[in-house]
Parts: sequence; C-alpha cells; structure tokens
Amino acid sequence: MKSYSAYFVLSPAIADAQAIFGNAVESVPDSPWVMCSFCRDDEIPDDEVLFGEESLTAVKSQQLGEIIFVYGDTSQDWFVYEHARDGELLRKLIWCSLIDDEWNSGWVCVQGEAEDWEVALFEPSFNPHKLEQCLARARARLEDEERESEMPELEAEIRQAWKLKLITAGKTYPECDGTVAMLVEKSYGINRFS
Repeated sequence: MKSYSAYFVLSPAIADAQAIFGNAVESVPDSPWVMCSFCRDDEIPDDEVLFGEESLTAVKSQQLGEIIFVYGDTSQDWFVYEHARDGELLRKLIWCSLIDDEWNSGWVCVQGEAEDWEVALFEPSFNPHKLEQCLARARARLEDEERESEMPELEAEIRQAWKLKLITAGKTYPECDGTVAMLVEKSYGINRFS
C-alpha cells in the first residue's frame, strides 16, 4: 500500500457517523475511535485543502465532535493531518512538495497549535541522527547554491526550531514522510492491526 487516508471520530454513535460517511464506518478494536472512509491507495487532497483554504474536518466535527483526518503516501513521502473538535480546526499540517525551483518537500501548511505527538518528529527515538542529517542536507543545499556563508544563520535557525519543537510553513524541517500518518494513529491509541 503506497498511500491511504482515513477519518477517525471519537466515540460517536455509529449511526451518527454513518449519516455523514455512509456505510464506510467501522469500530477500531480496543479504542474509543471509529474509523470512517478508509481509502487504500488514495490521492492527496485537493489544493484548497493543502494550502489551508478548506478543511476536511471542521464542518464534520460540528455534528460529530472530535475528528482527525490522516493521509500518508510513502511513495511520495506526503502527509496530511487535520484535527477538529466541535466545528473548530485545532491543527492542520501538510508535508508535500513545495512550489520552489527544486520541488523540495516541506511544510506547505501549518495551522493551529502544536500537539503533543509532534514532539516525536524532533526526538532521537524517531531518528537518532535526524538533527545532524537535517543540518548536513542544509549545508549541502547551500554549497550547491554557492551560499555557504548563510550556513551559520541557517544552522542557528534549525537548532532553535529543534529546541522549541517548532514546525513552520515553508520550512523543510523537521523532515516528515508518509509513515507519520501511522505515528498519529498510534499517538491517539488507534491500533487498526491488533
């Protein structure tokens, strides 16, 4: 499976979720979450969603309460996350190709307040050499562009983001990939494979 998407709704009556999602609703074992509209090999959401103009979860959460949406694509290393409660979008993160000269991957959209699970993107347990790898790639990119003199400032910026655990739109760090969708599920106690 190269990609998938799914909505997860916290403790709704199945009938309430089916009123919005149809019959594509199933309980998640040993979890208060219900999975809705799971789609294997899904396409990335539309541009309006990716650039923060539209939400996949805010309106649905007016009727269902708390809801998250995840999309992960391991072939493109794209990731989409939305979390809403009672009609309010709490967090939205989009990692995919930036519209730049190189089509680098990065944080296209960052909205709302940081959530606890995001710390894992900066932690050594997720990747013990992640900060060093990020700095090495930044250094190589600046060398390729003959802008080595900018490295001390960029390194300080990256180290500060790491210290604060700060994800910023338009930045290429902390790096992300499609597997982060599974990290999100795990952080919410969703284990579809038990």
